[in-house]
Amino acid sequence: MDVGFRYRLARFVHFILRRHYRVTMQGAEVFEGKRPILLLPNHTAYVDPLLLCSEIYDVPVCPMVDERFMRHPLLKGVMRRIGAVEVPDLKAESKGESLRQKAEAAGRLTTIALEALRAGNSLIFYPSGHIKTVDKEVIGNRRLAYEVCRELPENTTVVLCRMRGLEDSRWSKLKRTTHTLRRPVSFYFEDRTADLRHWAQTMERRQFNEQLENWYNINQAAE
Repeated sequence: MDVGFRYRLARFVHFILRRHYRVTMQGAEVFEGKRPILLLPNHTAYVDPLLLCSEIYDVPVCPMVDERFMRHPLLKGVMRRIGAVEVPDLKAESKGESLRQKAEAAGRLTTIALEALRAGNSLIFYPSGHIKTVDKEVIGNRRLAYEVCRELPENTTVVLCRMRGLEDSRWSKLKRTTHTLRRPVSFYFEDRTADLRHWAQTMERRQFNEQLENWYNINQAAE
C-alpha cells in the first residue's frame, strides 16, 4: 500500500463528498492504536464504500476487490496503490458450477482474507456481500464473515459499522426520494471482537449471521 497516496486520495474524496453529505460519526475512537482491524459495515448504497473510507481516511483499511476491477485499465493502478486485496470474481465462476465448486470458491475468499490479516493488514468487507434491496440488512447464509471470525488471528480487532442515511438516496436500490442537498448520514462504530469470536465458535453460520443482522438493524431510536 502506498500510504501517502491513499491518504491524499481519501482526503480529496472526503472534501468532495462533504459538499453533498452532512456526516456524523460515533465510536471512531475504537480505531485508535489498534492494528490490524477487520471492519464489517452494513451495505446501504453504491456510494457508501467511498463515503466510509473517506471519513476514516487515517485508518488504512484494505478493501477486498474482485479481479474485474483489479485488472481494469483505468482502475488497477489506483486499486494496487490503496492496498486493495484481489479476490476471484465469484459471479463469473459460479455459472454451471456444482455446490462443491461454489463452496471451494467461497473458501478461497476466506483464505485470502485471513492471509491479509495475518500479514498485519487491516481489512474491510461487507458481510452481506450486496447492497440491500429491502428495509433491513440481510446476510442470509453468507459465509465469509463467519469463517474469518472462526479463525480470527489473535491480534485482530473486529469493528462493526452501522451506517444510516443513504437507504432512500439515488445511490440506493430502494430509491424512494429525490436528491437531498447535504443529506444527513451517520456512522456508528463498535469494537465487538470478543462477541464475534465467541459467536463464530459456538454458533452455526445462520445463527451467527442473525446476530450481525440484529446489530445492523437495531432501531435508530436506540442509538
